[in-house]
Amino acid sequence: MNYILYGEQYPRIRHHLKKILSERLGEVDEFNVTKFDASEDDIDEIIADTSLLPLGYDRKVIVIDNASFLAKDGDKKILEKFTNSIVNDDFIDIVFIVRSSALNDKSELVNKINTEGQIVGFKEISKEEWPLFIKKYFSDRGVSIDKDAINELNNRVQGDLNLFMNEANKLILYKDHITLIDVTLMVSKPIEDDVFQISNALFRGDNGAAIEIYRGLRLLGPKATDTLIPMLASQFRFINEVRFLSSKGLSTSEIASELSANEFRVKFALKNSKYLSKRQIAHALDDLYLLDYQTKSGQIDRFYGFELFLINFPN
Repeated sequence: MNYILYGEQYPRIRHHLKKILSERLGEVDEFNVTKFDASEDDIDEIIADTSLLPLGYDRKVIVIDNASFLAKDGDKKILEKFTNSIVNDDFIDIVFIVRSSALNDKSELVNKINTEGQIVGFKEISKEEWPLFIKKYFSDRGVSIDKDAINELNNRVQGDLNLFMNEANKLILYKDHITLIDVTLMVSKPIEDDVFQISNALFRGDNGAAIEIYRGLRLLGPKATDTLIPMLASQFRFINEVRFLSSKGLSTSEIASELSANEFRVKFALKNSKYLSKRQIAHALDDLYLLDYQTKSGQIDRFYGFELFLINFPN
């Protein structure tokens, strides 16, 4: 049986591939599965392997990744080679992986696999679909999850499928009923939330709270702090943009639409903009740009430098 797995959600494709291998082979090893990359490996060698019967096994599976010739704008010459060579074989399964959201549905090979094999698409998950996807992911693995836990997990992974699967699998190993407390304890908040909290603390003059949040992030390791400077600078620029549009008479909803931002974030930016002048924010941005240069050039320790910035804000 031949398969096409296509779409831009590769983690889901990879998961479905494991399911196919398990169903078709039972026990998987290096001798009954052959993997090729059509973007790197010789096409004639791949085609030749599709006609070689398995040795010592009842069946073998050939996985052909990056099979872009099956996509809508794929290489027609390579597609023709495969079309003329690939046949249904009782002893050989072929899995084509196409990392594109659009197949060449006029292709003879695509239509043949659609009729005699299986084609499975993995489209992007929309914002509205995420809660249902999360619920089903846990349910398919025999684990229940509370509605508020779904909402919090959705908020923390922010549409990142790789991150979601890593965190979800960790929760599934933990217990068979997931609550909000479980998600709060086991899944890290997105760094954007911490940057938002740091900037709010700075604007209300609570530098101590900002430093406390930062020190908590440091405990998570360098990855949690590496992007703080550009993200905080982005937050300050956003406040300046909101201040400017507000001065032009735009409402909160109009500003949110103009900047493609959440209305809640715009309201907080307007509130924070009252605490500091435009000159003070510009000065803070200059300090952040200088700090970014100094840390990258090794002139100052990044942890010490950022904490010093928080202590002296605004100067």
